[in-house]
Amino acid sequence: MLADLNRILTWVEKLRELDTTGVEPLTHISPETNVLRDDIVSETLARDEALRNAPRHDDSHFRVPKVIE
Repeated sequence: MLADLNRILTWVEKLRELDTTGVEPLTHISPETNVLRDDIVSETLARDEALRNAPRHDDSHFRVPKVIE
């Protein structure tokens, strides 16, 4: 781990040699901002309709196999 850290520090020192005059700092690598789609309200399934397709369910919840011991 020490060798890796020394290599990183050597690389950072090498970066200090670069002339960055006139280069504005970045807050993000990509110029894209919020590329997610807008939320659109649409019709949803009624609870009983959704539960009808589930292999196992009770009156209001899907039943799934236990995954955490």
